[in-house]
This record gives sequence, C-alpha cells and structure tokens, in this order.
Amino acid sequence: MSPSNSTSKSKAPTNYRTIGIIGCGNIGGRQAANFLAHGYSVYVYDINPDQMTELQSLGAHITHSCAEVATCSEIIFTSLPTPTDVITAVLEGEHSLSQGLRPGSIYIDLTTNSPETILKLYKAMKELGVEMLDAPFNDCPEGAKSEGGMGLAVLASGSKTIFEQVEPILQLMADRVLYCGEIGRGTKCKLIHNAVNAVAVQAVSEGITLGLAEGIELQTIWDALRFGSFGQNAGDIHGLPHYWFSRRCDDLSQHPAFTVKLLHKDLRIALAMASQRNISVPQLSLAVKDYEEAEQRDWSDYSTTKVRCLQEERAGVIAKTTLPVIPCPVE
Repeated sequence: MSPSNSTSKSKAPTNYRTIGIIGCGNIGGRQAANFLAHGYSVYVYDINPDQMTELQSLGAHITHSCAEVATCSEIIFTSLPTPTDVITAVLEGEHSLSQGLRPGSIYIDLTTNSPETILKLYKAMKELGVEMLDAPFNDCPEGAKSEGGMGLAVLASGSKTIFEQVEPILQLMADRVLYCGEIGRGTKCKLIHNAVNAVAVQAVSEGITLGLAEGIELQTIWDALRFGSFGQNAGDIHGLPHYWFSRRCDDLSQHPAFTVKLLHKDLRIALAMASQRNISVPQLSLAVKDYEEAEQRDWSDYSTTKVRCLQEERAGVIAKTTLPVIPCPVE
C-alpha cells in the first residue's frame, strides 16, 4: 500500500458548495462548524435536537430526517457510533438517507465501521448512482495535538477520481489526508491502527504497574517511558522503513545497533521482575516467547526487527519495498 500524504490545507472553493452531515456529535458537530466557517452551506440531522440547535446558531440548516439531508446536499457525511447506526440511517426506513439521495451525489462515511458494512453500503450506493468513499476520522482527545485543531488524519478509500474531487474538502478536516486505495481499505487501516494502539497501551499498562510494584514513583516510571526512545518514537515505528521494510534486518553485515539477544535479555529480566511480584504481564510474556523462538533460529546477532519475520510467516506475507516508505514527520 502506498497512500498519498496530503499535508496542506486548502480554502479554495470547490464545485461542491452544499454539505450534509448526519450525526452531529463530537466529530460530526465539529466538522459541521468547520465547514460553515469555510463558507459552505451545511445541512444537519441528528436524533438529538440540541446538537442541531447549537449548529443552527452558527448558520447550519436544520433538517427533519436523513432523507431531507440528502435532498439538500451534494456531499453527505455520516459520522455515527456503530455500523448498525449507519445502516439504520442510510438504508432503513422511508426517511433514510437512501430515500433522498440523487444520482451524482457523493456519500462519505466517517464512522469507524466494519468492512462488511462498508461493502453493503457501497453496493447500495452503486445501485442508486451515488459515489461513495469510506473515510474514517482519526483524532486524539489528549496527547497528540492536531496542527490545525480539527483532527490528525482522514483515511479515505474508494474511487481515486472521486477522492481527488473532494480532497480539498477532506483537507479541511484534518492535518493529513491519506488515500488508502479501493473501497473499504480506509476502514481496514483505521481498525488496524486502533488494534495496534490498544496493544501498545496494554504494554504500557504492564510496564507502569510493574514499576509501581517495584516501588518506583509513578512520576519517575512515567518520565522514563516518555523521555526514552519509546516515548519519543513509540514502538520505533518511524525506524521500520530503515530496518524492516528495506530488509536490512535480514543482513548481518549491516551491524545492527540493538540485537535480538540483547533485547531478549532485557525482556527476560523484566519478565523475571514481574514473576517475583506475581504480576501477570501477558503482552510481555508473548513477546518473550517470540524472542526465544528467534534465538532458537540463530537470529541472536540480527537486529531486533528480525523478530517481526515470525509474524510475517504466520500471516504469509513479507513487508518489503524497493522504495522508501516515508513516515509522517513528527513536528
């Protein structure tokens, strides 16, 4: 996958001047206000009237159904909590979005949806002559901050032609707009992102509780994590193109700075600390097993990244590219 990375924002007018938003909560409400501030005519619908009233004071047009949003708008966004909510709003009932959509309209789902639901929606839109993108929204309430104040990234997928037509609008929504490929891949990328994030959070939880059990002050263990290489470059994710994707990890002549045997040593010691305290650390335990297997395969002197080859075997894929995969700059 080679997503395009758009970092600049555009305030230039597009051919689309009317936008509909179904779901005016945290994401939908903010984006409605954002579009209004950029001069778009915005039609909104939410099952909570108070959400719409607040946007009306900013200039939004209140509607009485999803179908009405569709009849008034050229581009319609849904931003709802669950796949079931999206299906209900878009396809079910006489006042659903599908009842008001016109051929030539563009429908974009911002929900963190299921791939199956996205395909179902896409097929329904195709029958109606409506173009569709899935473009789940990525943001962080605390911690990482949006440069423009709206969001971190939009992960869009679907027709490249339609994506390019609406890209100026998507660029208003977040710091970065990634085109992820055919329909559904944006949703899959968002789900993968959230899964990786959840595992990392669990690992951090194991480390903090182990530190507290060892009598280390919370502030101290927190500083050790956030000021070290993990906190500055979580999981060494920005180093992966250099070591893993380039396959340097397969070449002993590259003289890795940090080897499998050295990190395995560290992990074993940390696991022993947890065992002495009778603390369950399942994420760490699984990591140790992978490093044990790596050493059994005589990978001791390879880069720690070599351990990821075990997961490649399990998945039947190889993370390799002849072109540089450039990570987003951390500013």
